[in-house]
Amino acid sequence: MRSSERTRTEPDNGDLPEALGKGFYDAFSISHWIYDRKLDRLYLPHERLVEIEVPREVLFTPKYMTPSLKGLHDWLVSCAPGDAATVHFTDARNPFSVRVYCAEQDEDRSSGFFQDLSDPVLRNSSDARFRMALEGAAHGVALVALDGSWLQVNAALSAMLGYEADELYEKTFQDITHPDDLEADLDLLHECVEGKRTTYQMEKRYFRKDGSLIWVHLAVAIIRSDDMTPLYFISQIQDVTGQKEAEAALVEARDTARRASKAKSDFLAAMSHEIRTPMTGVLGMLTLLEQNGVTDDQKAMIETAQHSAEMLLSIINDILDMAKLEAGKLEIDSIDFNADTVFRTVCDLMAGRAEEKGLTFNAVLPISARRWLKGDPNRISQILFNLLGNAVKFTEHGTVSLFAETRQGPDALELVLRVIDTGSGIPADRQKTIFEEFEQLQQGRKRHDGTGLGLAITSHLVSLMHGSIELESEVGKGSEFRVVLPVKPGKPQEADRQTEEEAANVVSSPLAGRRVLVVEDNETNRKVVKGMLDVVGIEATFAHDGAEGLEKLKGAEFDAILMDVEMPVMDGLTATRQLRADGADLPVIGFTANASADDRAACLEAGMDDVVTKPVRPTDLLLTISKYLSS
Repeated sequence: MRSSERTRTEPDNGDLPEALGKGFYDAFSISHWIYDRKLDRLYLPHERLVEIEVPREVLFTPKYMTPSLKGLHDWLVSCAPGDAATVHFTDARNPFSVRVYCAEQDEDRSSGFFQDLSDPVLRNSSDARFRMALEGAAHGVALVALDGSWLQVNAALSAMLGYEADELYEKTFQDITHPDDLEADLDLLHECVEGKRTTYQMEKRYFRKDGSLIWVHLAVAIIRSDDMTPLYFISQIQDVTGQKEAEAALVEARDTARRASKAKSDFLAAMSHEIRTPMTGVLGMLTLLEQNGVTDDQKAMIETAQHSAEMLLSIINDILDMAKLEAGKLEIDSIDFNADTVFRTVCDLMAGRAEEKGLTFNAVLPISARRWLKGDPNRISQILFNLLGNAVKFTEHGTVSLFAETRQGPDALELVLRVIDTGSGIPADRQKTIFEEFEQLQQGRKRHDGTGLGLAITSHLVSLMHGSIELESEVGKGSEFRVVLPVKPGKPQEADRQTEEEAANVVSSPLAGRRVLVVEDNETNRKVVKGMLDVVGIEATFAHDGAEGLEKLKGAEFDAILMDVEMPVMDGLTATRQLRADGADLPVIGFTANASADDRAACLEAGMDDVVTKPVRPTDLLLTISKYLSS
C-alpha cells in the first residue's frame, strides 16, 4: 500500500529499531521524528523523551502555537530530504534547543532525526545536583522564558509569592508585577534580548496570591545558545519588603522632623516679629524720653530700662540664630574688614560691663591683629561677644582678658582668639555638654540670666567658618577658650562713615520740610517714628496699611515712603509692587521685624530701595533716609 493511502491514528516508528534509537539518544542525544501532514501533528515516538518532559505528540493549534513552534511548523511543512534547521524552545519547563534533519518526505508525511543541543546540565546526571541547588537556595530562583512565562521555580520563590509551582507555570511574571514597575522591567529585559546588556538588577513589586504586595530585589541574566540565540532568563529574587518598610519609616521620620523644624522656625519667625514690633516702641520711646531734658536720676532709670530692653533683644536674636543654624539658613559673609576696629568695638563694650562688676579687663592686640582681613566681621564679633560675655558673667573677682593675633597656618592665614578669665571654672564632666543648646552653668544656688544658647551658637558659627574651638578649665581657677578661624588677607576700604557723629550731622542737614509717607499699622510705632522725624524737621503723613497708603499717594506728593512689611488689608511688599507697577519711582524704605537675609532680599525684590530692621533706632533710620533725601 502506498503511504498516501494508509490511514492510522499514530504512525509507526519508521525503520529505526528501538534499541538502536535508545543507543543513539544516550550517546548523541539523537532521536526520531515523524510529521503527519494531513493531521498536522508531530510525533516523537521515543520513550526517553518523556523523562525530560518532552510531549510525544505535538499539536499545532492556535492555543499552543508559540513563536518557536510556529518556526518548527513552517519548516516541517516545507522541508525536503537533506534539509536541516535549529529550533530553540522555552515553553517547556526544561528549555532546550534542537537540530532537526529531514530524511524522507512524501505527500502524507515527512520524517527524520533531531538532536538535543541543550546544555547537558538540564538532562544528564548533573541534573540532580542542579535541582538540589535550585531547591536549596535561600532566595527565590526561577528560569523564565523570553515571553515571561515561568519555566522553573524553586520552593523559596513559591513560598515568597504564595503560589504553588504549577499555579505559577500557568502565569507570566507580567501577570504578577505591579503595573508601575512593569515598563522598567520590560525595557531592561528587551535590552538583554537585543544584546545591549547581559544582566540587570532592579527593585520591583510583586502581587502575592492573596493580593498583598511585596518588594523584591531582582537580578536577571540571559542565557544564550552557542550561536548566541537568546534562550531564557535566570532570575534571582530576594524579598526586601522589610528593608523597604524600614526605609519608608525613616523617610517618614525625616519628613516629620523637617515639618516640625519648619513649624518651629515659622513660630520663631512669627514670635520675632510680634516681639520686635513692640520693642521698637519701647526703645524708641526711651530714646525720645532721654532727649527731653531729664534729671540725672531719670536718666539712670532710662538707661536701666534700655539695658533691659537690649538684653531682651539679645535673647530674641540668640533664639533666631539658633533656629537659622538648625535650618541651615545662616550664611557666612566674606568681606573686607578692619580687624582692629572689630576688636576695639567689642572691647569697649565688654570693658564697661567688666567695670560694672569690679573686674579688670585686658585686651592684648599685637600688630598682627591690627590689619585688614577678609571674612565675616559680624559673626566674629558675635563669637567674641558670646565668649567675653560669658567670661564676665561667670567671673566674680579678678580678670577677663582677650588675646587676638593672626598667624600663618599650615594651609591658610588664621585668626586666633583667646578669652581667659579667673572665674569659677567648668567641671570636667560639663566641658563637652557646655556647647549644647540650652546648657547653663549654675553656681551654687545662683542661676545666671540668658538662654543657654551662646556657646552652642558660637560652636556652630566656628564650624560654619571651618574653624575650631577648644576649652581648658579648672574649677576655682578659671577658663580659657581658644578659637582658630581661617581668614584671608583683606584690602583696606574707605572708612565707614555711618557713625554717631554723622547722625548728629543729619540734624543740621537740609531735610526740614521734606514730606514722608509712613505706612505703619502699629500706633506706638507711629508715634516713635514721628518723634524721630520731628527731630530733623521731616513732615510725616501716616497710613494704617498698604491700601490706604496707595490712596494717599494719589492725592499728595511725597519725597519718600517708610513702608512696614507686615500689615493687615495689604502688606508692604504687595503695596510696593503695586506702586512700582503704577510707575512711581520715589524712594521706598522698608522696615520690618523679620531680620533675616531672605527677608531683606524679598523687600528689595518687591521694589524697595532699602530696609531698616526693627527695633528701629534713630541713628539707623535717619542715616538711611538721608541717603535718599539729603540731595
